[in-house]
Amino acid sequence: MLQAASKYSDDWRQEIQIQPELSRQQITRTTRKVNQHRKIMVKCALVLFAYAVLLVFLCSKSAGLGYEIEGLNKEIQSLETDNHRMEYMIAQGNSLSRVEQIASNQLGMQKAEMNNSLAMEIESEPVKLATKSTNAASNKFSQKPLHKIYSSLSHLAQNI
Repeated sequence: MLQAASKYSDDWRQEIQIQPELSRQQITRTTRKVNQHRKIMVKCALVLFAYAVLLVFLCSKSAGLGYEIEGLNKEIQSLETDNHRMEYMIAQGNSLSRVEQIASNQLGMQKAEMNNSLAMEIESEPVKLATKSTNAASNKFSQKPLHKIYSSLSHLAQNI
């Protein structure tokens, strides 16, 4: 390709300088002036809009939580009222007048008079001790000193 673009010369060592033909075209460029102040104002407006949306969201969320808190407070008050009512009913059921009424009507009990008294004598029975066995194990057990002391004390208790 290079040969096709070059002209023939006698000296093959000589470099051929090809100068491309420059075509002159008029290039028209349109440049717009960018208003930097307008860009800043648009960005600020977008930031303020986003802030306003966030603020509205947070306000609505806090209002919702406030309503929820009020609902829970009402529920607590109703539970406390029920609790006080139950305590009153328990106190009524456990009162002495109610117990006396149930005892006299349903169980047939009567009030005790101050002049009546009843005394009973209880006869005590003597304590019975276990009998000794004559096993080989008991003989082996009798060899121990604590068992000897126990057997002598039990023998004394029987004699008394």
